Amino acid sequence: MPIAGPGQVIVRVAAASVNPVDWKIREGYLQGSLQLSMPLTLGCDAAGVVTEAGAGVSVFQVGDKVFGYPSLMRCGAFAEYLLFDQAELALAPVSIPLEEAAALPVASITAWDGLFTHGQLQAGQTILILGGAGGVGSAAIQMARHSGATVYATASTRNQSFIRDLGAAPIDYSNRSTVDVVRDVDLILDCVGAESGAAALPSLRPGGVYVTTTYGLPSADALAAVQAQPRVYGIQPSGDRLSQIAALVDQGALRLAIEKVYPLDEAVAALNASQAGRTRGKLLIRP
Repeated sequence: MPIAGPGQVIVRVAAASVNPVDWKIREGYLQGSLQLSMPLTLGCDAAGVVTEAGAGVSVFQVGDKVFGYPSLMRCGAFAEYLLFDQAELALAPVSIPLEEAAALPVASITAWDGLFTHGQLQAGQTILILGGAGGVGSAAIQMARHSGATVYATASTRNQSFIRDLGAAPIDYSNRSTVDVVRDVDLILDCVGAESGAAALPSLRPGGVYVTTTYGLPSADALAAVQAQPRVYGIQPSGDRLSQIAALVDQGALRLAIEKVYPLDEAVAALNASQAGRTRGKLLIRP
């Protein structure tokens, strides 16, 4: 069992979600950027019930239903109990099952920061989202629509209706290039990778913003050809941001699809499914 220190709480996990960073850590891809102590329990976001509050905790009480994203240096959500700093948590949305709230933290903070913190998206602008059917992409579609933007999003053939139902004009990447459908977008949010990003750059207006969640940029020549303003970013845990996200959920403006829920002893299968890159919405793991 973890031990709650000052300002920390213990949460009994109702569910955790799988994110690409989990299998990237597993594969060793992040050794140069994260100094992690092994052995490490994976899992970057969870929802559950507070079972213990350490000294100085003023926001949460035992029995509160919460959701959050612990520091990547700790992870640990693929477990029965999880340690959080109180600043990493928020009260869970009340309009959805607690398990579903586990899908929100990393994907929603990533989408929010990509759109608004780094992309500076404004009402009336047009955005192209690459990878609209995944957790980040599907959250970004809904947030961008809620902000008053016009949204286009790429997805596979099987996900065209899913994208349309979220509020975006879908683009089937298997048979159409983005520039055949839309030009002069103000912002590209790339949730796929540099190769797809480079192919989509002709859809960006001169001087538009290209934001990627994947740490890889198209070539400098490709970016310069459209005078793109590139942004690469990571996210930080934030209970305040999660409170804003919970409000969007309870307003009916945001909900993430859950493709499958795995028992904890099938965590390897869940990671493999995420790594395959064919997920619609989110994958959950339940203790």
